[in-house]
Amino acid sequence: MRRNRRNSHAGLEFGGSGEDSFVAVVVTKLTGALLFILLLTMVIMALLPKAVDLPPGTSGEKDPADAASTLAVATPETLPEAIAGRPYTLALAATGVKGTPTWSVAGELPEGLTLEPSTGLLHGTPRAGTPKPVELVVKVRDGGSTATRTTSLVVYQSDRPLTTPSWWKPGLPPVPWRAWLEQGFGFLVLWLVYLVGMNAVGSLQRWSLDALQAEQAGDDERQAALRRFAVYRTTVRVAGLTAAAALAVWLWRHRV
Repeated sequence: MRRNRRNSHAGLEFGGSGEDSFVAVVVTKLTGALLFILLLTMVIMALLPKAVDLPPGTSGEKDPADAASTLAVATPETLPEAIAGRPYTLALAATGVKGTPTWSVAGELPEGLTLEPSTGLLHGTPRAGTPKPVELVVKVRDGGSTATRTTSLVVYQSDRPLTTPSWWKPGLPPVPWRAWLEQGFGFLVLWLVYLVGMNAVGSLQRWSLDALQAEQAGDDERQAALRRFAVYRTTVRVAGLTAAAALAVWLWRHRV
């Protein structure tokens, strides 16, 4: 505090700097702004409805109990793939079933597959592959409700013959007999079989003649043995020619 003596007047005056006045103005404005924000927040909170005040079923979310009680097909839209010539089994599933379900399929099932209406079991052995996925509409009914779902099933055609490997040759690959026959190896095999057959007949004939000579048999027995082995040779020749003719006919019918 200081005394003022200006213009012959005396009085008391409280001193203060300009910085103190600026700080006081800023604090006042910030306090007003905070009070305004607090008041606005209180108004907004008062206008928003509370969760306990909302009527049932208006929260926008489905009750899990209601969702579980609704009949629906649980089988995926894309069914597991099947392979032609191999057994296929698939159990259709549904949720929210209240009674005994009855299954049906709208659409043509691949040949060899059947559906059991009481169990929903799709099983069988597909006979041929499908060029594109087969569209099927799966339907389930439990007495009071019905649910459907569109699904697709693909049946692949195997590139190699479906053979069961033998226990005594587990590691050997399948022999391509058809390809070998089409390339002419069949005639070579028949020729080798013919040579082996004729050689066997000749060996048996020599063994038989030697045995007759050791027994000092007559000429009649020797001639009978020669005629018998001549018949054997004729049989081998006829069998070889017949097999060669059959192979030629087969190749002609299956030519590309």
